[in-house]
Amino acid sequence: MSKLLLRIVATALIGWASTAQAQVPPISPSPLPPQQPAVTAPDLTLLGKALGDFLQTNRVATQSQLVMTIQDKGVDVKIYAQTKTIAQTSGEFRSELTFARPGQPPTATYTIVSDRQRVWIYRPDRRQYSQTTIAKFQAQPYSYLVGISSIFFLTVTEPTRKELNAALASSPNFLAALPERDIQDLQGSKRQVEGQELYVYSYTNKLENWTFNGFVQPQTGILKQVEFTGIDAKDGWTFSLTEKILDRNPRPNVNSSIFKFLPPKGTKKVQSLSIDLTGL
Repeated sequence: MSKLLLRIVATALIGWASTAQAQVPPISPSPLPPQQPAVTAPDLTLLGKALGDFLQTNRVATQSQLVMTIQDKGVDVKIYAQTKTIAQTSGEFRSELTFARPGQPPTATYTIVSDRQRVWIYRPDRRQYSQTTIAKFQAQPYSYLVGISSIFFLTVTEPTRKELNAALASSPNFLAALPERDIQDLQGSKRQVEGQELYVYSYTNKLENWTFNGFVQPQTGILKQVEFTGIDAKDGWTFSLTEKILDRNPRPNVNSSIFKFLPPKGTKKVQSLSIDLTGL
């Protein structure tokens, strides 16, 4: 069972995040309370419940608010976006990304579509689109804007999802039997977020200088917020992305054709169409 947990959690946390970490500018996490929360051994029973809820189906639609912060030598840049992403455990996804500061009209929108191997980026206002490989897309800072929770979902393969659900059905508390060495870098704490108490799972990769926080509603096991923070060891800049999950539908009624990009009439294919993180 410990190998199963490591394959689900470690692969999801390290896989896509480590690929992009070397490329990505860092971000500041959401503000902490004046007093740091008490850190304890993680609640593995709740973690099992959260994973079961998160991976109950092979397709999910997520609507999120994103705040990306880049800090470097006194410069503090915040990037605000909203995303609607449909992802499935076979690896395909479709994301509608909108840049907009709170209370302000949108400044730019993008459609991002992947069939597992290729990624299309389409900007409607310019009537332009480009195509790249999934590997090249993952190596870009803007790949995070698909949503960390959706990235996590995409990283878990369908066989692994089924294996986890079967293990949870057989023994809902099976994660509690994990050896301590397998969870030594995973910690738990409680934190107040917008008036409600959430349970926070924190995983830190000390070698690569990044931290992942997952905020879970204790009563339901539902994931409510995700944070990823990294520090560049060479240049010292920091990167942070906070994703607040507004809505998550585990059974979206959509056709699989949405994972194929068909250029709208009158659009032009360009060699490269990067997502401008300023939203302009």
